[in-house]
Amino acid sequence: MTAYLTLVRMNLKMLFRARDVLFWNFAFPVLFMVLIGTAFGKNPGFSAHVAIEGSGALVTGLAHALHQIKGMQVSIIGSGGIGALKAGHIDVLMRIAQDHVTLIHTNASSSLSVLSIVQSTVMAMNLQALHQPPIIHTVVQQISVPGTSYIDFLAPGILGMTLMNTGLFSGTMLITHRSQGILRRIRGTPLPTGTFIGARITTQMIVALVQAALILLIAREVYHFTPVGNVWSLIPLLVVGELAFMTIGFFIAGVANTMEVAAALTNIVSLPMMFLAGVFYPVSQLPRFIKPVAEIMPLRYLTSGLRAVVMHGTPLANLGTDFIALCIVAVVCGFLAVKFFRWEMPHV
Repeated sequence: MTAYLTLVRMNLKMLFRARDVLFWNFAFPVLFMVLIGTAFGKNPGFSAHVAIEGSGALVTGLAHALHQIKGMQVSIIGSGGIGALKAGHIDVLMRIAQDHVTLIHTNASSSLSVLSIVQSTVMAMNLQALHQPPIIHTVVQQISVPGTSYIDFLAPGILGMTLMNTGLFSGTMLITHRSQGILRRIRGTPLPTGTFIGARITTQMIVALVQAALILLIAREVYHFTPVGNVWSLIPLLVVGELAFMTIGFFIAGVANTMEVAAALTNIVSLPMMFLAGVFYPVSQLPRFIKPVAEIMPLRYLTSGLRAVVMHGTPLANLGTDFIALCIVAVVCGFLAVKFFRWEMPHV
């Protein structure tokens, strides 16, 4: 136990002495989130869903007008619109009674954008009906729904991406130790292999949890990010996710002979996940032929689980699919990492 704690302490000291590692582990994810959050204050792209409660000629006319807008989906419903609005299934609810239209929206940036489009459509219909009654009278109402802003979507994505990078690049340290002969010397000591690997994993877990706390803190202080669920319940998901990506990183370290090869393999794994696994925008917005690829990416399940807790307050007991997927990755890649682990550089 003493050797284990000593190794953890030494690993942390080595980490904090490497300024480049500190930058990529802590400063880069925060800067990246600030830049993306500032650049994309509103959801990228446009797709909207408006529901209309009511009946009559005005409902038909509004539905027809809104259908002309590219990317706009319109549903005519009898009731239940408020529930659908709070759940995020629709962006704006239109309640129609004779010539009065109540436009109900949420505090989400997407809802505000769609509201302006709906108001423009109603104004255009009023202009067409000028001097020809009825004139449409509108009232706007807002309901506050937590977890609906873009930063609420972005922060868990940045957190998942950061854990992915930390886990994947953890294998590069093994390559450095192997090339410098450190692993060979450790192997010659009475230190058990399990103690050495356990200390390395513990170090990465500490870094991952500090990263998570830093990202969530910055998101709260700068963007007023307020998670719906309990952030402490994220810890099991963070641990399983980090372990999954660490095993991938250790596997890469086992099959790569040089740092250059390891960096190339890591980028091949990480870059597609960064842009296809729902970090910056929902997987549902991807082209149909790419969605099957996104569904097999581990980061997809990590970001999905993090968002379920943060945005909707989903209990961990209901995240079985995400947990199972990450556990499968950890077990399979962990087996491969052990199989291909090498203490020394191959002889040329």
